[in-house]
Amino acid sequence: MIVRHPLAGPRPFFRPFVEVASAIRTAARGVVTHRMRTSLSVLGVGIGVATLIAIFAILDGLTASFSKQIAQLGAQTIYVSSHPWVVRGNWWKFRNRPRLTMHDVEALRKDPKLLRAVAPVGFGGGEVSFGSERLGGVQILGTNAEYIDTASIQVELGRFLSPLEGEGTTSVAILGAEVRENLFRRSDPIGAKIRVGGQQFTVVGSLKAQGKSFGRSLDNQVIIPIGAFQRGFGNRRDLTIAIAAPPEQLGRAEDEIIETLRRARRLGAGVDDNFSVNRQDMLARMFNEETATLFGVAVAIGLITLLVGGIGVMNIMLVAVTERTREIGVRRAIGARKRTILLQFLVEAMLVAMVGGAAGTVLGVLIATMVSMATPLAADPSLQASVGGLLFSGLVGLLFGTWPAWRAAGLDPIEALRYE
Repeated sequence: MIVRHPLAGPRPFFRPFVEVASAIRTAARGVVTHRMRTSLSVLGVGIGVATLIAIFAILDGLTASFSKQIAQLGAQTIYVSSHPWVVRGNWWKFRNRPRLTMHDVEALRKDPKLLRAVAPVGFGGGEVSFGSERLGGVQILGTNAEYIDTASIQVELGRFLSPLEGEGTTSVAILGAEVRENLFRRSDPIGAKIRVGGQQFTVVGSLKAQGKSFGRSLDNQVIIPIGAFQRGFGNRRDLTIAIAAPPEQLGRAEDEIIETLRRARRLGAGVDDNFSVNRQDMLARMFNEETATLFGVAVAIGLITLLVGGIGVMNIMLVAVTERTREIGVRRAIGARKRTILLQFLVEAMLVAMVGGAAGTVLGVLIATMVSMATPLAADPSLQASVGGLLFSGLVGLLFGTWPAWRAAGLDPIEALRYE
């Protein structure tokens, strides 16, 4: 039986763990002892991490906000308009296109194969009043009964347009949540007589609150039948046609729409379409392209700041090696290994950088919170980004602390002991 001496070192299996623990204690002691130097070292790393955390949070908030807004357009809805939503190049070739009319709507409804709902949509603006209450700048939307199947709306009180009302000029109206609140406060609006653009309408329904989309309130609107809309606002207004189709067959439905409208408009084989078919994924694709460039530039700025911070960490660690040359010589003389010295300075560099990373994470979260409070963006930093920022700062310390640590471990013990 072999009995280990009480003063013998740790077993070989535990030695790496003991060395790491000792390195952490020594590094922490060095960081605390030289607080001013450490604070200067972590400044650049902290600013870099804060920049990256804030950028990721703001872009995440921007993406979430945009995704929520385009979701209002409906994932299974196709919109036909006289002009495309996204124009790259010459806009002038679209300006003289003929407007969409009820004739186009009827052509699409005549023999639908994949089209579940076809709703003409006319947009106008005007004053809405009830008694002494008046609201200006309300969006007036003219459509039919099928619109509810194409849009992300829900009726909260009453009902939506009936098929008969939607096809005629019946004076009925559905209120947006904001209009209902401003005109009727907490009273029931169903059956009330309101005036829309000078015409009298009977309220038959009210919608649930939807919020905003692209800076415009979706609740500040009144929906009336398309016939009543054209009677009050004129029948020469350009229409948009909202079409619901099976989500898995949107491509085929789009082909059907193009074929039907080309035939209805008598467009020859060599003639370009004089209408545009739009879907929400077009906006999503454009958004991704635009934000990719912004994201790349912003991340590059953050990485450059981290690079400057890493160089600062390396310089400070080189100074620390010079100041502690004699200490290194003493430790080497009493048996410390090269890897122990190397590990000590690597851990100290990582610790310094991670202190900066922690400070930068807190600063980045505060910046994101302030942006979220001051703007419509839900700039909410994720836990993954915060942990990633901390780990990345440790990696910066490891990379930029390698040269000073290698230099410390490579010092000759005799020369180090002679250093004054």
